[in-house]
Amino acid sequence: MNRTTSTFAICLIAMLFAALAFAQDKATPAAPPAGAKSDAVDERDAKTLINNDRVRVTETRYKPGASSGMSERPPRVVRALTDGTLEKTWADGRKETIHLKAGDVRFSPKETYTQRNVGTTDVVLFTVNLR
Repeated sequence: MNRTTSTFAICLIAMLFAALAFAQDKATPAAPPAGAKSDAVDERDAKTLINNDRVRVTETRYKPGASSGMSERPPRVVRALTDGTLEKTWADGRKETIHLKAGDVRFSPKETYTQRNVGTTDVVLFTVNLR
């Protein structure tokens, strides 16, 4: 499978998973309002690929040292497109180092946190945020 076909397949699988998860839980909270500000600077490069009433799909690049800023995130499915290391810090100050391998897929519930690329290479994530 070439890279374009693989990326397309990943998108389809992520959207299917998001639709199934949404159908199972009608009480899924809405995403934070568009334009909501956090208390820190967001240094990510994020491209919105799909944005509708069910999901928001993004591809996000964290350059070395870049941080997301503290904000509340909705339930989501994340696939790492590159290897890398992120440090996640929750609102209560807890920290976790996350070592990603290209192809890793994670589901995360609604959470408030910031994350920073503590590695030496760009980290690229494909994210499906549930609404």
